[in-house]
Formats: sequence, structure tokens, C-alpha cells
Amino acid sequence: MTEVNRSEAGPEVDGLSVERALGQRIHVFSNLTSGNYYGRTELVFGVSLPEWRVLRAVLLQPDISQVEVAAAEGLNVMNVSRAVAGLRRKTLIEVRTDPDDGRRSLLFATSLGEEIGAEIAAREQLVYETVFGVLGAEEIEQLDKYLGLVNQHLRDMGLPDAPPPSRDWVAALDEAAEANDSK
Repeated sequence: MTEVNRSEAGPEVDGLSVERALGQRIHVFSNLTSGNYYGRTELVFGVSLPEWRVLRAVLLQPDISQVEVAAAEGLNVMNVSRAVAGLRRKTLIEVRTDPDDGRRSLLFATSLGEEIGAEIAAREQLVYETVFGVLGAEEIEQLDKYLGLVNQHLRDMGLPDAPPPSRDWVAALDEAAEANDSK
């Protein structure tokens, strides 16, 4: 991995450090692509975005555990658990005990899950072909490489401890809300 000296990272973008600007762009990208999921897919198929992310992981890697799905998708285990419950209720996945480790549960797509998953995957593919159509093949490979490096770094290292807040902001906001309510 290449270490970048802060002075080499480039100038500020719209008053933000280049890292914050990049973080903001990643959030915007995520929101723009996932924000359309509800109308384009969830209403049509009845599968929420968290459920789709779990189902997609199961389709890509049958006999995966919930913990492995969470790690692969960057999701909270609790959110995966809720999505698994929804997918089971909809009979899109099954949970089976791992034959090698009776304490571990593995997820499998049902035939209905495979069928609906194929249709949703085709819609997702169309979205990403359109989204990344602005880039050439080499640029897509580079973007994939860099995002892979950053994601792996996050998995390996995690985020640093947050600095302590300058004051008790929860109490300050509660106090402000109470003062506003009494007006």
C-alpha cells in the first residue's frame, strides 16, 4: 500500500480537506445509488435493501454465516439478523446447522430466493453499468483496487478512537430542546 504524505494529497476541495471531500463524495454516491432502490426494487419485489444485501451475499457464497455476511457487506450483525429474519419469513433463505460445527448456522437461498435474486441482480447490474459507464475499463479497475485497499485497511485496522467531545452535547441539546419547547 502506498503511504501518502498529507502535503501530497492535494489541496482542499470546497473548503474541506481532500479526505473529507472524498468521504462526502462516497456518502453521496452511496445515497444516490441506494436511495433509488426503494422505488425501483423494494416496492416491486418486497425485498428491503438490507435484505437484498444479505440475499446477494448468500447467492454469491452459499453456506455463509451471518457473521461472514456482516463482514463481507460491512453491515452490523444486528442488521443482518433482522434481514435474515425477514428473508426467512418470505421463504427466500433457509438456515441450516453447519455439519462441521453444530454451534454455527449457515444460510442458503431457496429456489424462490434464487429466482427473485436473479431478477434483482439484473436490475442492480443495469444500475452499476450506467453509473460506472462514465469511466473507462482501466479507471474502473483502479477505482476497484483503491476501494478494496481502503476497505481492507478498515477491516484490518478499524477506525481510531474518537477524541473526547468538548462538552456533554447530549445534555446541551436536551437543554436547548427543553428551552425551545417552553417558548
